[in-house]
Formats: sequence, structure tokens, C-alpha cells
Amino acid sequence: MPLVPDAAETRTADAMLDEVTVRETAPARLVDPPDDRPNTETHVGREGIRVLGGPAQVNPWRALQTAPSVNMQSADPYGLGNRMSFRVRGKSGTHVGRTVNGLPIAGEPAFANGKGGADLFDLENMSDITLMRGAVPAGSGLGFSNSSVVDMTLRGPEQAFGITASQAFGSNNFRRTFVRLDSGQLSAAPVRFFVSASDTSADKWRGPGESERWNGEFGLHIDVGERLAIELFGVHHKVEWNEYRALSYAQVQDPSTYRSFEYNAQLTGNPAQDILYHGFNRQNYTNDAYLGRVTLLTGESSRLVFKPYYWKEEGYSLSGANTLGAPGITWWEIVHDTYGFDLRHESKHAWGELAVGYWYQSSEAPPPPTAQRLYRINADGSLRFERWTTLAKTTRHAYHNPYVSVTTRLGKAEATAGLRYMNYRDPSFTYYLGNTAPDVSYKSVFDSNPQVDPDMYSNSRKLQEWLPNLGVTYPVSDSTLLRASYGRTYGRQNWGSVASAFTTNRAAFAAAGLRFDDIWSRLRPELSENFDVGARFVMGNAYIAPTLYHIRYTNKQLSLFDPAVGVAYHQSVAKAQATGIELEVGAAPTRNLDVYFSLSLNRAEYSEDARTGSGTIVNTKGKQMQDSPRQMASIGAVWRLGSWSIAPLVRYTGRRFGGTVEDQAVAGYAVADLGIDYALGNVAGLQNLGIGLSVTNIFDKRYIGIINTNDYAVGGLPSYLPGAPRTVAVTLSGRF
Repeated sequence: MPLVPDAAETRTADAMLDEVTVRETAPARLVDPPDDRPNTETHVGREGIRVLGGPAQVNPWRALQTAPSVNMQSADPYGLGNRMSFRVRGKSGTHVGRTVNGLPIAGEPAFANGKGGADLFDLENMSDITLMRGAVPAGSGLGFSNSSVVDMTLRGPEQAFGITASQAFGSNNFRRTFVRLDSGQLSAAPVRFFVSASDTSADKWRGPGESERWNGEFGLHIDVGERLAIELFGVHHKVEWNEYRALSYAQVQDPSTYRSFEYNAQLTGNPAQDILYHGFNRQNYTNDAYLGRVTLLTGESSRLVFKPYYWKEEGYSLSGANTLGAPGITWWEIVHDTYGFDLRHESKHAWGELAVGYWYQSSEAPPPPTAQRLYRINADGSLRFERWTTLAKTTRHAYHNPYVSVTTRLGKAEATAGLRYMNYRDPSFTYYLGNTAPDVSYKSVFDSNPQVDPDMYSNSRKLQEWLPNLGVTYPVSDSTLLRASYGRTYGRQNWGSVASAFTTNRAAFAAAGLRFDDIWSRLRPELSENFDVGARFVMGNAYIAPTLYHIRYTNKQLSLFDPAVGVAYHQSVAKAQATGIELEVGAAPTRNLDVYFSLSLNRAEYSEDARTGSGTIVNTKGKQMQDSPRQMASIGAVWRLGSWSIAPLVRYTGRRFGGTVEDQAVAGYAVADLGIDYALGNVAGLQNLGIGLSVTNIFDKRYIGIINTNDYAVGGLPSYLPGAPRTVAVTLSGRF
């Protein structure tokens, strides 16, 4: 079958396979059925994104909240802000690769984007979100992806002219306006485009403050003859939010007293109290990103695909705490960019399919932090500069990753094999004495010639790893498919905590005979070996897809409290493993009803006791990883009754632990959501006019949502955030 330049790209660019259809007539699905790929994947299409993404339509992780082994938590009921927790198979979101159109421009693990860009694109402009768990094909998950990969496919310009718009209002002064214009195929040229804009805001549900988000996006598609197609997408993204205040474990035990415990609404004149002022605990970021795709047919069954991208973020965060012996406000300035490309050649042959590619990326720090200033609070609430707490020059993160993927048939079976060469150079760092630099921007501070810190430096390192993957599918019958996959994946180091721990506790490290470069050079990227075995059974308008998986982690990184030093610092010293069973079930028992069910039984634990750099043993062997429930389940449905559509959803999350030695237990819980839509049809020139009601946590369940551990705390102090209460929103939408 010949390739066409404007055909939609496959969910994984390493294979060009047809999707399986398991039912002919049913309402739009919450979650798509599994296809014929050997990897363990969950796909959510446009209707699932609309329903699961909620009225704000800003957070892609919400669309995956029903997927097996996904523990998604948000401090905010609408998914605004960055107080999010997204774990897959027990691993935190810092180890989950995130890509848009296959490019690493959607999350910190690949550094292409940072603190303010996890929700870079509006969900209305996405056609598909895919979660790949376990093994990842060689040309997918570019960047670091030690746990899984979330790939978001942007919805390109439509063939026909149209304007879509929506307006939403809800609890906590929530409002959202969205509009998108599609030009359709222009008559004067083989060009089509879209532009869109959105404005979203909500007050915090507890305490003072709010979250605001503004987005402008565009997409352009040009056909140049019959063999060349060009696409370009862009986004301008601005966010501001006040932080939610986390609770200690002791406070969690007294929810009636501390559920509404939050940052202060007013300044008091007392610095010890004013570090808790909500205006001193906030963040502000602006992101601009561009990603393209040029597709050239090189034959009847081959094509060359070039996908460049660029992203830049500017912003800051303010946080109050006792710092260097007194109450203070830390201003973290963030200005960094990333650019790169993915170049691949894809071809079909009589024996199968071949993809050969090369990924390059250059990223500017942070991570880790390079520009943090400390201020003290005056009696009138103004800030006075004290010093830089972090000031560093760095080179750039650099990636040079060739890869190859082959798919062929072996009788009835189909096999896919791939290999990616991870060639990564981390940056060198030169730190400066913070008390020798003035209160100016990071861009200008080096004009004043601050003094180099002779004890804080590190050299650039070249890190290399072969990342193979292998997958096999075997159709036992037209209704039964068996599959198996293996893959090695590669997770990033957590540099920032090492630098901050050393800076804050320099005397303690010196007394223990440890230099900065000693603890820095010991950091190693985490590696995981992923094994999945699964099946898909189709029975009329239903399917069952079980998966058994096992993962082995090495160089697992922990922030261990070391009594020999007296502080916690980051070390690559642990091994861990995860074993589990996942089940996905979908059914359309009638033409008007679609049901989806998922179940996860996960045991993610440390394989051995952890030993610190000074030899201290921490008893982690056999202990469940932090914030990793052993049982999770969800069930959802879409039921259409004439012009009405009803979508209930129930999610269960089992017991979790805040500590790495199975201490600080948090009880399991179940929450129920409900969506009701009514299609008004064509009214006064508007097409597909509809009104929707969304109720999350319908029974107002009180529970602990986020556990702040980041996979790294042993002997530290995890913190906790209550889950959001019942929240109601109404959305009116239509098309011109």
C-alpha cells in the first residue's frame, strides 16, 4: 500500500499498521480498544479526551486517569497549576516520557519544557493521547522515559471551514473561553490552517489565590505537489498560579482541623508568618513552542520525515521558608530553551517494514537550578535582597541518538525489533559565591564578575547506553491475539537536589570528607528492563485485554538521610522491581451504551536495602514504593438516550505509603464523577450546539490525593495535599 505524505502518522512511528475495530455501532468510546501492536498501550480519542479531560480541557493527564496502573492526582479540581502527581506502574511523573507528535516538547523528563508547560496545548486541539507502558519502540519516547511514555497527537487543520467555540463556568469562580477557526482547504492554494485561543481561570478551592492560563495556538498544512507535505504547529502559553499548602503527616491525621489549612491571605509584619503569605508562594511562566513536520515521498512505499522543534520558557517561582537560619523568600528565575529534530526514513518491503532515524536535541539548564536569589521580608511586606543561594554557569544538555526499527512476519506471527543508541552528554557546572553577586537578573549578573566558588564545580560527562526493544504478536484466531514485548528504558538523574543539598549543608559535607564533585559524579541515570505479556480477546461487541508485566530497575535514585553527614542527599544506590497484572475490558452491550473497565494489581518494591555513600543501611528491601497503590480500578460508561448523553465514572485507589519503609500509610478511597450532555442541534446558525454538566467527586469524598515524595525520600518528611471536593461546571459549545 503506497504511503501518502499527508496521511496521519501512526501512534508509534516505528510501525504503520491498521487499527482493529471490535464493534460497528456504538456511542463514542471513553477509551479505544487495543490494536495489533505488541506493546502495552492505552489510546484515548477525541470523545474520551472531551469527557475525561473535564471542563477545563487543559490537562492531558486527566484523559488517562482510567488507564491501568495510572495514579493521577491533582490538588486543583480542574487540573490547573502544577500541583500534579502522575505515576505509572509505581514510578513518578519525572520518569514518564512526554511527547507531542512524537517530539519531546511536553514535559520535564526531556527538558523540552519546564515548570510551566506540562499542559502546553489545549485538549480541544488534540486528536489522540496514547500511554505506552513498559517497553517503548526505538523511535518513540524520545528523551528520558524510564517508566512509560505519553504521546499527544495534535489535531491538524480541518478540510472544511468552521468555527468552534465553548464557554464554561463552575465552582470556585471557574471560567473558560475557547474558540478555534479552521480555514478549510483554500481554493487559491493547497493550504489549510487553524488558529485558536483560550482563557481559563479559577480560584483555589481552599485558601486565597487563583490559577490563570492563556493560550494561543496555530496549525498550518501545505501540500507541495503530490510528494511533499509541510506541517507547522505553534503555541504561546502563559500561566500564573498560587500554590496549595501541603500538610504534614501529623496534620493529615486531624482532617477536621487541617483540611482548610492554607497560606495566609494577608501580611502580618512578622517575617516568620509572612513566609506563609500566599503572594510569596506563587509561580509565573511564559512558554513559546514550535514543531514541524516535512514529509517527502521517496518511493511508492517509502518516505523521509523531518520533524524540527523549538521551545523557550521564561518565568519564576516564589517560595517562602526558613532559609540560611531565618525566614526568607526564594526567587527562582527560569529562562531556558530547547531545540532539536527527529529525522527518519520509513519504508515498506515485501518482507516487512523498516524505520531508520536520528534524534538530536540541545537543552539549556534548568534542570538543575542555576539562578536562585534569597530575600528577607521587611515589616511593611517589601522584600530586601540578601544574596544568591544558587548561581551557576553551565554548558548545554546534548543528545545524539540514532535508532532503527524493523517489523516482519514469521508465519502467522509478527515481530518488531528496534535499537536506540542513547548518547547523552550532561553539562558542566561552575558555581559562584552568592554573596559576591548583586540583585540583578541572571542575564546581567555575570557583568559584575562574581567570584567562582572553588568547592563547587563539575565536569561534563558522556553517558552512553544501548536501548533494545523486541515485540511479538501471534493471532491464535480472528478473535484472539497474543503479544509479548521487552525493552530497556533510560531515566534521568535528579541533579537539582544534589546541588541544593550541598549548598545548604556545606559544612556537614566538608566534615564528612565529601566534596561537591564526589556526590555529583556518583549520580547515574536509572535503567529499567521491561517485560510484558498480554492478550486481546474479542467477543462480538466486547473485548478483554489482560497484561502481565515485570520491571527491574537499577541505579534507582533516592534522597537518603545519612547520619554520618547529618543531611539527606541524592544517590544512585538502590535496585527495585515491579510486578503486576493489568486488565482492560470494553463492551457495547447495546447500540446506545459503551462501557470501559480497568483493573491494576501492582507490587512495586525495593529489591535490596539501600546503602548510603558512607555505608549506612536503610531497610528498604521488600518495601512498596512511595505513593504506589497495590490495587487500582476504574469503571466508566457513555450512555446515549436520544439527545441526552450520560457518562458516569468511578475510580478506586488503594492504600499508599508516604515513606520508603512503608510508613506514613494513607487510606484508599473511591470517587465518582458524572457528566451529562444535551445536544440542542442546529440553533440560530450554530451547528451541533450542546450544553454539558460536569460534576467531579459527586459524593464529596474526603481523601488525601497528592503525596509529595518524588520517589526519592528515605528518612525525609513527605507532605500531603487533600483531594479536591465536589466541583460543578457547565459548558456551552457550538460550531459555526
